[in-house]
Amino acid sequence: MDPLQLHQTLTQLHAELEQTQAIDDESRQLLEHLRSDIQAALKEPSPTTRQSLRDRLSAAVVHFEDSYPDLTLTLKQVLDNLAQF
Repeated sequence: MDPLQLHQTLTQLHAELEQTQAIDDESRQLLEHLRSDIQAALKEPSPTTRQSLRDRLSAAVVHFEDSYPDLTLTLKQVLDNLAQF
C-alpha cells in the first residue's frame, strides 16, 4: 500500500468515527484515542505511529463488534490495509 492510499483509508475511517455515536464513556474514550492515533498517523506515518494505531484498532474491533458491526468491518479493513504497508 502506498502512502497516499494509507492516507485515504485513514481519512475515511476518521470520517466514520466522527459519525459514530458512542453511548458509554468507555466507548467515547476509545473513539477519542482512535481519532488521536489517526491524526498522528496522517501527520507522520512512521512505523511507531502505525503500530500504535494497529494496537488501538485491534482493541476497538473487540470492543465494538457486537454494538457497531459496520464500524467493526471498517476497522478490520483498515487493519488489513495497515498490515500491507
